[in-house]
Formats: sequence, structure tokens, C-alpha cells
Amino acid sequence: MQWCYASVRALSPIPAQGGLMRNSLRTKISLISKGMQFDLGMFVDTDKRYYENTYGYCITNRNVKREHRLPQVLWLGDNLVVSVLRRENSPWSLRFDGDDLNLYKDGAFVQTVQLPEALPFFGKTLSDGTRTDEVISAYGAVTPGFFLYPDCYYFDKGKPCGFCSLRKARKTVGKPLVTEFGRQRMMETTRHIQSSGWKIPIITNTCGTPLDDEGTRKYIIEPLKAINDACDPKVNIHVLAHPPNDFSLIDEYKAVGVTSIAFNLEVYDRKTFAEVCPGKDQFYGYDKWWDSLEYAKGVFGEWNVFCGLVWGVEPLESSMEGMDTILSRNIGLATNIFHADPGSVMQNHPQPSEEDIIALAGYEAQLYRKYPKARTIYDVSMRNTIDWEIHNGYME
Repeated sequence: MQWCYASVRALSPIPAQGGLMRNSLRTKISLISKGMQFDLGMFVDTDKRYYENTYGYCITNRNVKREHRLPQVLWLGDNLVVSVLRRENSPWSLRFDGDDLNLYKDGAFVQTVQLPEALPFFGKTLSDGTRTDEVISAYGAVTPGFFLYPDCYYFDKGKPCGFCSLRKARKTVGKPLVTEFGRQRMMETTRHIQSSGWKIPIITNTCGTPLDDEGTRKYIIEPLKAINDACDPKVNIHVLAHPPNDFSLIDEYKAVGVTSIAFNLEVYDRKTFAEVCPGKDQFYGYDKWWDSLEYAKGVFGEWNVFCGLVWGVEPLESSMEGMDTILSRNIGLATNIFHADPGSVMQNHPQPSEEDIIALAGYEAQLYRKYPKARTIYDVSMRNTIDWEIHNGYME
């Protein structure tokens, strides 16, 4: 099926300076665009307890090791978190001044930042001897979840998405994490999450890409069923996955307790999609991807299906048109800001400028006004996206 797409001309972007934008969001945008400088060993000897990055699906920083104890995120205040992207020649720098973790720009103090709280469902031991730290992949600062089937067969084909460092991460710094998610292990871990005393509005699951639909059933749908069976009380279960070849598997996702699902196209422009995501283009197809989203919408309902785009890998106009097209179909939008991960095809690709991010954010703010029923997947700030901030008025 050939799709007809919405026009971007109906809206005009907010000026790049975004005068009414909150300072907290402006800082976050700058840190995602430019990263920060810091001593790679600065956290090794701290006696602070916090949520340390376990590198479940990407590396983000060169030469990093688990023993460096880098935090998953930093709290900027104003309920915002940001990723910890270590980049040379950034005007931003991070250092401890006594017990305070301080952020500087061009050598001048900007603010004190906070480390993410240590998550109470980590540090538990399952009946098979596995630690929950090696099973759970929490997202942002507070959201528990799993990375199911942590691999992608497009790597075997030599056609991975250009921004993806999954296989590199799992062969190096993320190697201690488990790759098997049997029913007993998943149920025990889920019960630890729910009995931890932590607020659990949603369990989120990112999934790799098995070779075929049978692999999806075995390695993704079966563990999801175990999670849902263990949940008492039931909670929302979100899934980010590659769409199946047989769309009836989408019904199976819902049958095992999934409440919302995302199939991330990543790149809207058809030509750029083929360049950045050659595996998805050649072995699945651009048009079939849109068809899968429409089918999923019929299963899960409007605004319970999401499609993600990566800012910074295609022209601004394409990203804007893509965002409008997604929302015009009553499908939720999930954006991510490109970061150049070591081990990925695009590891030397420049990260988007602050000006470009602000222009895209301004346009997304207008889209949320145009489509007032649209919502974000998570009700909290996440590390490499600003969807929640935009939806909650931080641009205004």
C-alpha cells in the first residue's frame, strides 16, 4: 500500500531562540547536543549510591567500562533528567566539588546536579543465582523494564540501523547482562519490582529483532506473558519492537497483556530511511512498516500505538513532516535525539545542533496543540528525548 502523507506547511516552527523556553530544558538540549567533559574515573571512588548505567542497549561513551560507575542520567532539577554523554571539546564540564556534583559551562559554574536514586529492585538474587541487576533494564531514572532478545539479525546481514550500538554494547560493557528470559526468571524478577515499594505505573520492554515470527513468539511474546502473569496488581505494559511479518502476532501481544506498543520507523524520508536503516528497508519495507502501525492501531486503539523518529539523521523538514504524519493518523509520537555511539555505523556523524533541536521542539509543541489527544509513552522525563517536556509546556 502506498501512503499519502500530511503536509508540513500547515504549521510554522517557533523561532530557534525559543524565548519562553524554560532554562532547564535549554540546558538539557545543550547537553544532548554538545555532551560534556569529565574525568572518566571521577565516579569510581565515590561512596554515593545511585542508579549506574548497565548499558543494556547502547554504549554512548568511548572507552567506558562498568567499573567507571557512570550514572544512567543526571537530574537537572525542574523534574528533568539528561543522558551522560562524554564528548571532547564540549563547553560543558562536570566535576565533584566536595560532595556537590557541579555542572560548568565555559569554566563558569551553572548549577549543581543530582545523581539518580538507586533503584530498590536491583541487588536482589533470583532462585537461579542471577542478580536482578543483570535482568532488569530500567529506563530514564525511574522506569523499570527489560530488554528482551538483546540482538538484531540485521547485524548478521550487515544491514543494522546506522545509529545502533546494540551488538557492540552487548559484546563489551553490557556483556554481564543476561540474554535468556525464561518464564521463572521473568516472574521472579517482576515480583521483585512490584514488591520493592517503588511506584510502578508501567513496565516497559524494548525488544531486539529475531530472524522470524517464531523467534518473536519464543523470545519476546512468551517472556511478556510471564511478566503479565506475575503482575499483581496488573500494570500497564509497554513494548517497543520490530513489527512482525504476520500482523496477527500484534493481536498476540495484546492477548498476553501488552497495553501499548511502538514500532519505530526511525527515519521519515523514504530515501534517508533506506540509507540509515538498510535492514528495515530491504528485509521489511517502508510501506509495510506503515501498514503494521495501522493494523496495531486497530488492535490497541488510537493513541496507544507509537512510532518513533530520530532527530538529527534527516533534514529538519522531513522530521517535521514525519511528526505531523504520525500524529495525523492518531498514532502517538516518540522522538529520540541522535547521539553518536561508538561501535555504530554513524559513530562519526555529528550530533544535531541546539538550534535544530529547538526548531524541532517548537514544531512538536505546535503539533501537540493541533492534536490535543496525543500523549507521551512515559509520564516522566527521559534521558535522550524531550517529548515529555514539550508535552508538558516547557517550551511555553
